[in-house]
Amino acid sequence: MGKRTRAEKIFGPFEKIYDLEQIDPEELPVLSDKKKSLVMNLQAGVKKLLLKNLLPLKFFEERMEFLGACAITGDEISSGVIPVDKFERQWRDETGRVYQFFSSRADSVERVFAGLAIKLK
Repeated sequence: MGKRTRAEKIFGPFEKIYDLEQIDPEELPVLSDKKKSLVMNLQAGVKKLLLKNLLPLKFFEERMEFLGACAITGDEISSGVIPVDKFERQWRDETGRVYQFFSSRADSVERVFAGLAIKLK
């Protein structure tokens, strides 16, 4: 079971899916649209924002009215060897800050690994 499958199991089918690997994060609404939405690949959105010299945490904070009502998934990118490349380290750090921001506000947080959901909050 992947992250999207797990989210659909919990919340049912989504009316709108925003895959940040496929779209520009700036396409995310600022205001709630009242649709059951999934935002996928948060880590890709963070990277795209950094490449535009935007502050990811500030960007997502400004969209909390919309994002606060969404299911959000992202890949773990902070395990393993620390990258030598300065940008790759920054991406890891900023992604971690964004995950902490959302996790602190979420009703529940799960880690899906090897097809298993592990409840963190």
